[in-house]
Amino acid sequence: MMRPYYHRFAWAYDLLNAEPITWRIDFIVAQLRQRGVRPPDRLLDAGCGTGRYSIDLAACGFTVLGVDRSPELVKIAMTKSNARTIAVEFSVADLLEFDAPDQFRAVLCRGVLNDITQDLERKRIFSRFAQWLSPGGVLIFDVRDWTKTVARYEANSVSRQEIQLADGGVLVFASQTSLDYATQCLRVREMFEHRRSAGSEFTENEFSMRCWSRNEISECMAGRFEDTAFYSTYGEKDAAWKDRLVVIATRAAAQKRQAAKTRNAKRN
Repeated sequence: MMRPYYHRFAWAYDLLNAEPITWRIDFIVAQLRQRGVRPPDRLLDAGCGTGRYSIDLAACGFTVLGVDRSPELVKIAMTKSNARTIAVEFSVADLLEFDAPDQFRAVLCRGVLNDITQDLERKRIFSRFAQWLSPGGVLIFDVRDWTKTVARYEANSVSRQEIQLADGGVLVFASQTSLDYATQCLRVREMFEHRRSAGSEFTENEFSMRCWSRNEISECMAGRFEDTAFYSTYGEKDAAWKDRLVVIATRAAAQKRQAAKTRNAKRN
């Protein structure tokens, strides 16, 4: 089922995610530079949403392609980049099926990987990352860490936002999250209520997300990436997220990936 958050209520996405991202952009650019990736190198924003990161990274001089499977979010991203007269290319595609036209020097994947819940697909997405990156290219992504997520939602499993809209209407967004300890998944129930003078619109949906651990990440990256570093934030002084792992790694050279495959074949 398509989450209304990404489709029917895509127009509200930036209203509900209004926190500043300057600290994160500065952190991402600094980390890329430390690993030899600099403007105008090609960067893929995998799961770009409304293009906040795509546009700001393009403003820093990178050549950016933003990809997302939601046509509604991509349409908003294109409108925003045009309004700021910042050149960004956007495309609608599922990341597990996306065929990049060329390789990139960096891939950014924010807030997406928890939506991939099946074991084979979780391994496959890292294979895709490696295919999209040129040798020595840099991967930056974040996931929900299971241990931190348990602490967060055991303390408070309910959230609610009420936003006054420019047209005089009101948007109410609420969610309730339960923990599935056996599968390390979140079971989330979301509710949207859009109050207008002409009447109210209400929708409710449920979906699951699956958290990650450092061990699983390392296993999925083995043979494909090296020089992996883990962080708890993107450098924010007061991080809005208390349950994230931010991971940065470099794509291994082809011979190292082949050597790892050979070792694994011998073990089997």
